[in-house]
Amino acid sequence: MLVALCVALTFSFVALRLVDPSVGVDPADALGNLAARPAVPPGTPVATEGSPAPPVDLEYLDGGRQSIAELQGKPLLLNFWSSTCPPCITEMPVFQRIAERAGPMLQVVGIDVVDTPDAAQRQIARTGVEYRNAADPSGSVFSVFGGTALPRTVLIGADGKVLEGTDGALDDATLLELLRRNGVEVP
Repeated sequence: MLVALCVALTFSFVALRLVDPSVGVDPADALGNLAARPAVPPGTPVATEGSPAPPVDLEYLDGGRQSIAELQGKPLLLNFWSSTCPPCITEMPVFQRIAERAGPMLQVVGIDVVDTPDAAQRQIARTGVEYRNAADPSGSVFSVFGGTALPRTVLIGADGKVLEGTDGALDDATLLELLRRNGVEVP
């Protein structure tokens, strides 16, 4: 799984350089935390639609730690991304617009997969997103939530159950439809 993720991120980096050479992402910097560790910690359940969200902790890039369980009470939209993933970068403003429109009725959390904190912070600044972002340097949270390709989006209900997961970049209309079909109405 980690080898496939590394290959995908390397391809994304090359594609990003071809699309916009001014981005200036250094792969050694961006992927500096990738380590040969188990993708899913032993004994950790993997998320499936209808199951409770796995008991994982989020390490926020701006400091602090929070368990997924502590976020129950409102729907939670997780967006897994990397600074070397062009579709991830394209969709980050979509998630920002949804976060702004939904206000306090929906929690949006970005989860940066395998970047160093500096590379992640630079990408957040470039895209202008203001929702909270967590770091997943080993890719274990990504794996626990069924990640096989970036970007990945997972919607968790207010009751803490996984409602839906999807791979690939989402535009405004597609993200709003994902939310609507799962009972989350955004004004």
